[in-house]
Amino acid sequence: MAIQLGIRPIAVLLSLAVGMIGAIAHASWASYRPPANIGRPGNREGAATRIARPMLLRESTGGTESCLTEPKQTVVALVPKDNNGLTSTSTPTLYSFIPANRGAVLTLTLRDPQGTEVYRQERPAPTAAGILGWPVENVSLKNGVDYQWQLTLTCTNGTTALKTLSWLRPVPLSRSQQQRIVQAKDVAAAFAMAGYWYDVLNQLAKQRLAPPENAQLQQKWQALLQSAPVQLTNVANQPLLPWPSQP
Repeated sequence: MAIQLGIRPIAVLLSLAVGMIGAIAHASWASYRPPANIGRPGNREGAATRIARPMLLRESTGGTESCLTEPKQTVVALVPKDNNGLTSTSTPTLYSFIPANRGAVLTLTLRDPQGTEVYRQERPAPTAAGILGWPVENVSLKNGVDYQWQLTLTCTNGTTALKTLSWLRPVPLSRSQQQRIVQAKDVAAAFAMAGYWYDVLNQLAKQRLAPPENAQLQQKWQALLQSAPVQLTNVANQPLLPWPSQP
């Protein structure tokens, strides 16, 4: 009996220690630090727009019903609540939640502060709901410039379009930041503390997509998206989708 009484307190202490470690890990991922020197308006959640079509075209495409299979879902850009973020690279990967649909096309465009389009690509949208990362390729963005990126989902029957408007600013890492990230055991956490939103998100996403599945990475991902500066709880549990093939 004495042995059993001795084991129980130890088990309780171990349980508390594990809980404290989990709480500390969650707290660290809830401390993404958004830069204080950026801020532009936008809309990270897409609002549906009905597209007027001639009667003949409506009939030939099978009607005017939206292609979305879950009416409460919409396109959501994975950006902080202020709709802005830094990237350490001129070719970032941009992440968005794509709603379930019966057939749609995604269009990604980037514009400079003068409104000039510097990037435009189209891809078929995945039909299953989930989070998709879009690597921006074949364009070199200028450091220190705010670029507006817009993701549009258009139903292939031409009836509904969903648009988001968000911002990114390429800023190279300083020498001290580079050293901290190179030496960090957790690179994504180092990017989070430095305030580089698109880098931390891409680091975690790549780790999550690499086999085998890791429950701890899922917890970090959820903690980041649910943190106070981000507040994307509505899509934090959505699966990551593979990059779609060329149209």
